[in-house]
Amino acid sequence: MYVFKKNNNNIILKISIFIVFLLAGFIFAKIFQPQSKTINIYQQALRDYDNGNYSNSYYLFSKIGYTSSLKPIAIYRQALCARALGDKKSELRRYQQLFNNYPSSKLSIEAKYLAGQLVIDDNPNLASRYFKSVAKYSSDSDYKIAAEFYNAKILSSKIRYSNKKKIFSRSKIASVEKSFRSYLEQFPDGRLAVNVANTWSKFNTNMKSKDATLVAKAYYMAEMYDNAKAVFSKTKLEDSWAIQAFTAYSTHDYNKVKTLTEQGVSKYSKNIDISDYKRAVDNYIKMFGDSENYKSASKLFSIAKGNGKDYIWSLKCDNSPKEAKYSCYKDLYNNYPNSDYAQSAMLNILFTAIANNNYASARTIANEFLTKYPNSQECPKVMFWAGKIEQKYYNNLVAANYYQNIINKYPDSYYAYRSYWILKGVSSAVIDTELDYKPVVYPYRYPNENDILYSLLTVKDYDMIQKFTQDDFIKSWVEYQKGNYATSVILARDAMAKLPVKPVKTDLRWRLVYPQNYYKQVKNYAKQYKNNDALMMAIIREESHFNPEAQSGVGAIGLMQLMPSTAHEIGDKNGISFNTSYLFNPELNIRIGNLYYSTIRGMLNNKDVSAIAAYNGGIGSVTRWKSTLKYNDTDEFIEKIPYEETKNYVVKVFRGYWNYTRIYQH
Repeated sequence: MYVFKKNNNNIILKISIFIVFLLAGFIFAKIFQPQSKTINIYQQALRDYDNGNYSNSYYLFSKIGYTSSLKPIAIYRQALCARALGDKKSELRRYQQLFNNYPSSKLSIEAKYLAGQLVIDDNPNLASRYFKSVAKYSSDSDYKIAAEFYNAKILSSKIRYSNKKKIFSRSKIASVEKSFRSYLEQFPDGRLAVNVANTWSKFNTNMKSKDATLVAKAYYMAEMYDNAKAVFSKTKLEDSWAIQAFTAYSTHDYNKVKTLTEQGVSKYSKNIDISDYKRAVDNYIKMFGDSENYKSASKLFSIAKGNGKDYIWSLKCDNSPKEAKYSCYKDLYNNYPNSDYAQSAMLNILFTAIANNNYASARTIANEFLTKYPNSQECPKVMFWAGKIEQKYYNNLVAANYYQNIINKYPDSYYAYRSYWILKGVSSAVIDTELDYKPVVYPYRYPNENDILYSLLTVKDYDMIQKFTQDDFIKSWVEYQKGNYATSVILARDAMAKLPVKPVKTDLRWRLVYPQNYYKQVKNYAKQYKNNDALMMAIIREESHFNPEAQSGVGAIGLMQLMPSTAHEIGDKNGISFNTSYLFNPELNIRIGNLYYSTIRGMLNNKDVSAIAAYNGGIGSVTRWKSTLKYNDTDEFIEKIPYEETKNYVVKVFRGYWNYTRIYQH
């Protein structure tokens, strides 16, 4: 009996030890997961998520080891899966797991904010705690302000429905309204603006005029015009005339627009945000049509007083008769030398002087401009024309210094291209040169292995990469990897424009600004139709930002933005038949686009500047300009193109050509 009991105890002990080791092994595997296994699980979970298999994705994300830097992100991903499945309880649990267990994670604040939204109706006290924490610790102003609104909304409901309103101090009531006010002042067209406006209107039915104006503006921005009109009775005209004028314009009550705007600019300019003032003035002028721009601007100018008059003055000058422009801009500059429109006025004075062959005056104005506005984006243009004046009438050495300074300080600009061409003595707009193909790659040295970005790059979780970086070049690269070429180019273009000093041409960021998408097809058809391939790349970049599905408001289609009627006409003449929908196909679009460009270039004496202008403004317009405009060289012709859109188009395309040549030249 004793032996049996002893053996039985040994068996139990062995089983217990086995279970302990089994559990320890399981826990060890859960905590200390091999990196290769983590990557495989995470990537499969991502694939399932992208394919809509959210249940399996949720399960796989749960298998990520607890020591992995990807664990908090996997938990966040589980919450997204639960949201897609409509499982709010699981979504909430995952958010809570994330911010409780990983409070230092970059996703923690966002998780707390989203958790607050989930419980705001069922447990407003808990939601309030979450939103207060977000407002206190968030470094993201958008989350901070939104959290403050939700917290104020919860408190406003308590105050509204309380039987003992006196227990709430005036400071608490004021803080509620301060949160509402802060949101609408910063985000009048924000995602929560209408919610804020509705909540505030219920909370305080007798709000001040300025506050009621903010509410009305939120309704206007959301195109809820009847709601906006209902609030106007609570405002003073001096506060709300611009918003009332916007609403009247949108509802086609043009007599009211006229009355309100004229009253506003003559009596109540000081109380209005300048952007609202300008929009009201713009609507007023548009109401009369393009042919009446000068007359309507002059009418407002004659009655305007106080803030904003310089803006109306600039519009009057922009639309004044040619013979009156110089004196108009000069008067504007002399009266408002430090206004936002002084720089524009000075530029117009400069180019009017050049157009009138008043080079001594232009020389003086250019020097004054460069001294007063050394950081202006217009500096390369002013420097270039200062160089042209020096080269033609004064000092070639000074001219060369201007050109070289443009190349050094603004290497990617259109005026760097023109300066380089002049210094090298190139007379044609483009030169034949072989381009190397260089793919878009990650724009920096790869992150350290301990960096969370390294882990996210390894598993190719592009959506999460965007949450973990503020760098727009990395965001551009992510969009490129996702196939969103247009978004990628625009992000990189704008990020490069913000850099005060441009990087060397071999810097990888340039490939994002000027990518070689579809270059194989472009090179093939450019060669076949005797076009310059870098110039064709520049056209595509300007026309569609490499979006093959682009379609303009007037019906232009695809990468090279071809009008169907023009494309079919060119195709028929060259034995190429196709359905219009095929123009969305990159191969066909690039082929027809190259053929069209070659055709119009041939009709314009093989001049690329004329052909680029015609690609935008039409061959008839270009032919007329070349026969009627007075100009001494190509630069003067471009400057005198009467269609601002076409003039800018020519500059942008040749800037693109210059950069494709500069970055990819063999």
